[in-house]
Amino acid sequence: MLKLHHLDRSPFGWKVRMVLEEKKIPYTLVIPENKSESPAFLKLNPFRLTPVLELEDGATIYESTVINEYLEDAFPEPAMLPKDHYERARIRMIEDTTDQYLYLAHREFRMAQFEYAPPFLVRKKADEVDHKLLESSRVKIHEHLTRLESELAGRSYFGGTMFSLADVALAPPLTASLKLLGVLPDKRYPLIAAWSARVVERKSYITSAPKEPLRIKE
Repeated sequence: MLKLHHLDRSPFGWKVRMVLEEKKIPYTLVIPENKSESPAFLKLNPFRLTPVLELEDGATIYESTVINEYLEDAFPEPAMLPKDHYERARIRMIEDTTDQYLYLAHREFRMAQFEYAPPFLVRKKADEVDHKLLESSRVKIHEHLTRLESELAGRSYFGGTMFSLADVALAPPLTASLKLLGVLPDKRYPLIAAWSARVVERKSYITSAPKEPLRIKE
């Protein structure tokens, strides 16, 4: 059976769990202990990051996007990438830019006003807030949201009628963390709101969601 080494609150672990649930692939979850120093975990991933998918023969795959691509190749039903070559590239672009750019802006927005003390975000004192970073990251986030809103025009999901790897990648920020931070919902993004309402009803979303999500501590 496949093993997923993961952290429950990580959006990257979450998106892999969601694909495993969508495809109904049997797997077990492993929470690594002291992954930054453990020699055993170093053998799983030389970068010491989760998630890591451990195959039945002991081989490992890391980086959430690569893991999900592997799962799509190895377990093609239900498909989470379209057959059309351009559409496949479009889905991959959405997923890649989410990981590379949206999360960077998201992280800056969070760091500007909160200390990270899981399972809490602890709000900084007024004189400790980095207002310049807060506003610049807010602008970046809304640029991404505007682009994503346009991607949903005429589509039920980012994959069109298909719940795709792009939808999985965007589920954690659009349905959870950006709502926690007060960015969403926003009346400027009605298609994202409708998309979110569909996503949170999916069994794969409900089953894979963090058991103890982040909360804000004032």
